[in-house]
Amino acid sequence: MGTARRRVAAAAALVALTLPVALGAPAGAAVRGAPAICARVQARYARAAAANTRVKDAFAKASALQAELARTGRARLGQRLNARLAYLQAVHAALVARVAAFAARVQGRCPAPPPNLPGF
Repeated sequence: MGTARRRVAAAAALVALTLPVALGAPAGAAVRGAPAICARVQARYARAAAANTRVKDAFAKASALQAELARTGRARLGQRLNARLAYLQAVHAALVARVAAFAARVQGRCPAPPPNLPGF
C-alpha cells in the first residue's frame, strides 16, 4: 500500500509541476505552429496559381484553335472544342473555390493574402 501512495504522490507532484506549462502551451503552440501552417498554405496557393496558369494557357490555346477552325470553314469541328472549354472553365472555378477554402481555413492566422486567380 505504501507503493500506491508513493505513485499517487509522484503523479500529483508531476501534475503540479507541469500544469502551469500545460496551461501556457496552447498559446505558445499556436504561435509556433502558425508559421508552419502559413508555409503549407503558401505552398498550396503557389500550386493553385500554377495550375490556374496552365488552365488559362490551355483555354487560350483551345480558343485559338476553335477560332482557326471557324475561319477555315470547319466550324462544326470547332464546336467539339466547346466541351473542352467548358471543362477548363469548371477547373478554373474549382481552383478559385479551393483557394477560397484555404483562405477561410487560415483566416486570422496567416497574414499573407490568397492569390488573385483572374478568369478567362
